[in-house]
Amino acid sequence: MGTSVARDSSGVHIVENVAPSWISPWRVDHNPILTIGSVEGDPEHELDRVTGAVRLANGALVIANSGRLELLFYDENGNLLRRTGSRGQGPGEFQSLEWIARFASDSVLVFDAVNQRVSYLDAEGRLGRSVRLVSSSEVPFPRPLGFFVDGSLLATQGIYRLGGEPPIRAERPDQPLFRVAADGQSATVLGSFPGAEYVIVPTGPRQAYERRGRPFGHKTAFAAASDRFYVADNESYEIRVYSSEGRLHSIIRLDQEPLDLTEEHFSAFKDSTIAAQVDDFGRLQMRELFRHMPPVREHLPAFAADIAVDAEQNLWVHQYPSAHDNAADWNVFGNDGRLLGTVRLPHGVDVLSIGTDYIIGLRRDEWHVEYVELFGLHKGNEPG
Repeated sequence: MGTSVARDSSGVHIVENVAPSWISPWRVDHNPILTIGSVEGDPEHELDRVTGAVRLANGALVIANSGRLELLFYDENGNLLRRTGSRGQGPGEFQSLEWIARFASDSVLVFDAVNQRVSYLDAEGRLGRSVRLVSSSEVPFPRPLGFFVDGSLLATQGIYRLGGEPPIRAERPDQPLFRVAADGQSATVLGSFPGAEYVIVPTGPRQAYERRGRPFGHKTAFAAASDRFYVADNESYEIRVYSSEGRLHSIIRLDQEPLDLTEEHFSAFKDSTIAAQVDDFGRLQMRELFRHMPPVREHLPAFAADIAVDAEQNLWVHQYPSAHDNAADWNVFGNDGRLLGTVRLPHGVDVLSIGTDYIIGLRRDEWHVEYVELFGLHKGNEPG
C-alpha cells in the first residue's frame, strides 16, 4: 500500500504510515560544528544546569544557564558576546529559567516559573517586555509549554496535588492544557489529556513518600508551533494535532512492532540514574527507590515521549533504542503527516532545538560537565 495511506474521517485527516517516504536519508554530522562548555572551568564556557538553547537569524547561540540564572550569548564562532540576567524579581532578573524559545527570528522568549513571568529579549539581550501569568483556581500557576503564532501560550497547570493515602502504587492522572492570552491575563481550556505515569514510593523512615516518574512508563509529550499543538501519548504510536483553538485537526499513526522491555533496558536505566546522582547519599536514596519500584511491563512504550517541531514545521519523535543499541534515533514526519524517515543523532545528545540545517543538543560527560553542541543537519531529496 505504499509508504502511507491518508483518509478523512468526520473532518479529521488521518495518516497511517508504514514506511519512510524520502528518497535519500537526512543525516546529522557525527562531530559538532561548535561546542560550548569546558571541563577546566573556563568562565566564558562553564555551563550550569542548561535548560535550553536557541540559534538566532544572525547565527548567535543563546543558552539558558539556569544554575546561574543568566542567558549567555555567543557568536557563530563560539565567542562569548554577553551575559544577561541575575537573581531577582525586577525587570531582566530571574528566579528560575525553566525554558527558552526562539521568538520570531531575532529574539528569545524565556519562562521564569518562580516569578510566573515570561520575558521577551532582543538579539542583544535587552529586555523588550515582560508578561506576568495570572494564576487562578481553574489554572493554578500556568506553566507554558510553547507558543502560537499570535503570541498566545500553550500551557498546563504548574502544581499537582497528591490525594488519598500514599501506599506504593502507580498512577496516571490527566493533564489539562490551556491557551493563555499573550498578555497573560486570561486562559481558555483546550482539553484534558493523559499525563505522565508515576509511582508513589517510600523515600526513607517516618512514612516519607515521593512521587517519581515510572521507569519506561506511559507519558504524553506536548509541543506548540505556528497555529497548532501536538499531543503525543506513547501508549500507542499516535500523535494528535489540534488547532490553537483546541479542534482536532489530524491524526498521525505509525505501524510498528513493539519492542520488548528487557532486563538489560531496566538495568541500564537504573545504573545511569544512580550514577547521575552527585553524592553517596543521593545514590543510596536512588537505590532504595528502585527497590520499591513496581514491575516493568512486557513491552516498551511506542516511543520515548520526547517530541520537537523544527523550523520547517516537521515533527520529530524520539525513538526508544533497542537493548543493545544506544543510538538516538528520531522519526521525522512532514507537515502532511507522512513519515519522511529516521535521523540518527550522536549518542548521549539531548535535543534542545532543531533548525532548517542544524540541531542544537546538550551532552554531559562522565564528570557531569555540560556541553551545548551545534551539529550540521544535511537533508536528502524530498519525498516523491
